[in-house]
Amino acid sequence: MNLRTDQDLLARVLALPSYPVGDGSDAEAAEGAIVTVPASYIDENGHMNIQWFFKLGAWAPWLHLQELGIADDAYLEQRRVSFFTVEHHIRYLSELREGERFSVRTAFAGRTAKALHAVAFVVDETRERLACVLEVMYVHVSLDERRATPIPDDVLPALDADLARHPWVADVATGLSLR
Repeated sequence: MNLRTDQDLLARVLALPSYPVGDGSDAEAAEGAIVTVPASYIDENGHMNIQWFFKLGAWAPWLHLQELGIADDAYLEQRRVSFFTVEHHIRYLSELREGERFSVRTAFAGRTAKALHAVAFVVDETRERLACVLEVMYVHVSLDERRATPIPDDVLPALDADLARHPWVADVATGLSLR
């Protein structure tokens, strides 16, 4: 599978949920799921700086967890557990330049009793291609003991249903593996 040219993969990615992106200073970025690269994201090489690929790609899976009712304030405060990021893998496939449109889409690639593998896709909406794939490995952690703890049984159905909706994501997520 060529991540740069596989149109079937791009169609699957475009069917994933997209999440609002931005640094909070840009009203369009804060409100929309497909946004324009602002001048503030551009580095000395004339393209979007890696910090934005990383920040936006790392944030989208967290928003997806919250959308599933996991990792929101109630989950953290009442259950006293959370998902800690323990590892990342990032692949840059094409650059994004000022004024170009992009989105960030995410899905889960797999899980164990205590870990969750997420993938964020930064999509170059202007050229209809993938710009970046960021994998995130989370470990479920007790906020009191600060140690890995099993994902609660009542949470697993939401994660498993999400995984079942997008089984192909596991084939794309080749940079990290669940242990």
